[in-house]
Amino acid sequence: MISSLLPSYKYLTEQRKLSEETIRTFHLGYVAQNGEVYVGADFTGALPAMDKRFYHSTMFPIFDLYGTCIAVSSRPLGPTQTKYINTQYEKSEHLYGLSVTWKECLKEQAVYVVEGNVSLLQMYQAGIKNCVAMLGSKLSLRQVCLLSRLVKKIILVPDADKAGNEFLKKMKGNIPTKLYEADVKFTYVGLPSGNDPDDYLKTHSRQDFLGLSEQELI
Repeated sequence: MISSLLPSYKYLTEQRKLSEETIRTFHLGYVAQNGEVYVGADFTGALPAMDKRFYHSTMFPIFDLYGTCIAVSSRPLGPTQTKYINTQYEKSEHLYGLSVTWKECLKEQAVYVVEGNVSLLQMYQAGIKNCVAMLGSKLSLRQVCLLSRLVKKIILVPDADKAGNEFLKKMKGNIPTKLYEADVKFTYVGLPSGNDPDDYLKTHSRQDFLGLSEQELI
């Protein structure tokens, strides 16, 4: 667990409203001004190399299905226009959070797919633990096939903005190919305009979310 004295702790708990348990479960950490890494896990030696762009940032390690750290996504804490910086990896082959949530996905035979890392963390923290986040702007066929090993239904939860609407349109146009390759049902949940799961779950309950209208993606 990162110390409450570190800048990332304040960012994660006060701005992002994440609990210590969530921070610990997903091994969130801090990359200091000198490049030293603070994280509540004994895998720092396996972290990908990070250059000075990552210094003074909140660290979101990315793991494959088997729990191996394959990349790092970081949120700079200083004055910058950049939201996130990433080490090199193949985004289309992995899903954020799956190494933690796969058992719940298998149990429920359904998975919620959100767009951002923090939206995934808010979903999990709210008790909706059968969830993953995309690692880019689209859901690849490889990712769909990975999920199809665990679930029978994929529930998309796009951000309720222009980019989220475009993502949904692209998925609708590409769904026959995905269904041909992987025998899964696709649905989507519509959030109130201007919301993403992170925003919504800061002011609404798990039951509110589960009560949102779910529609088939056709």
